[in-house]
Amino acid sequence: MDERVVTAPRKGGLSVYGTNVLMNLINPIGAMPTRNSQDVYFEGHEKISGEYVKQNVLVDDPTCHACPVACKKEVEIKEGPFKGLRMESVEYESAWAFGANCGNDDIASVAKLIDQCNDYGFDTIEMGNVLSVYQEATQRGYVNGAGGLKFGDYMQMVETVSKVAAREGIGNVLAEGTMRAAKSWGHPEIAMTCKDQAIPAYDPRGLKGMGIVYATSNRGACHLRGYTPAAEVVGNVLGPATVSDPLAWKGKGDLAAIFQNVHAVTDCLDVCKFATFAESMDTFAAQYTAYTGVEMSGGDLVKAGERVYNLERYYNNLAGFREGSDTLPERFLKEPSTQKGSKGHVCELDLMLEEYYTARGWVNGVVPESKLKELGIL
Repeated sequence: MDERVVTAPRKGGLSVYGTNVLMNLINPIGAMPTRNSQDVYFEGHEKISGEYVKQNVLVDDPTCHACPVACKKEVEIKEGPFKGLRMESVEYESAWAFGANCGNDDIASVAKLIDQCNDYGFDTIEMGNVLSVYQEATQRGYVNGAGGLKFGDYMQMVETVSKVAAREGIGNVLAEGTMRAAKSWGHPEIAMTCKDQAIPAYDPRGLKGMGIVYATSNRGACHLRGYTPAAEVVGNVLGPATVSDPLAWKGKGDLAAIFQNVHAVTDCLDVCKFATFAESMDTFAAQYTAYTGVEMSGGDLVKAGERVYNLERYYNNLAGFREGSDTLPERFLKEPSTQKGSKGHVCELDLMLEEYYTARGWVNGVVPESKLKELGIL
């Protein structure tokens, strides 16, 4: 029996609820990394969702200049220990990092933790993973004499972030990042990282495309190098050929390569990735031609994106990331989901890697000389 849950689209989407509209879309399909990815579904998701933010703490809708999407959301906390806090913005990744990822459904504390990171200059995704790996280490008894941090203890989470900033006590260990902290306790397996960079808010057991994207991202686990949920959850973004079942592994190698090339292009053009929800490569090419005077087709742009991604990978190869470097935490590969939406699923990385390397023309993650010459890199 198919236990997946389909959530109806929300009117307004990003403009109304911000990026945190994803909270109530990703969680029901069993793709929400919860309590350091020990679970894939967070029971408190509604209380940290974009809908909850809009109904309870939203005070303004600032935006980037002239942007029609206007996804930024400014909030103000009206009661409790963080009363008076006004900050921007409770984005999806950050709300997940300090929310579901840490077993915390208190939106006021989520806002406070994000605000701390903004002040200290911390990345919210990495910091959320730093806290969650500490929480799991506490749960499993790995942090002897360190005091510990329980899932959901948001007041202690706030205090811990301040300790990290000051490198005080346990903060001196956590300041080294998710993987190094886990290694310091002798348990690197509880660090949800790829190439030592912590994962964002998508579990590869419920969104297979993100599994291959995490593993093959040239800068470690990252959703911005190839946003496959645009095809797996949102739907027809890059055309009908890219629409894909989130639980299917087949075709995800090809899909990942397509998105990585496209996002390399948008990064080069310095445009928001949300533009790809409305514009095609042909449209981007027409814009490029208009403001540079250089004739460019959509296909030319995609080829440029492929060249960028291969050049990045070639650099990584030279730096020592070679055969076998494209991996995922074993939790995603060997511990099946036990919750609705993705129950029974693991991430079939080996099968997707084979497909992906074929699409890329790479040899077990290494760019061959023939490919470099084909793209004009050598």
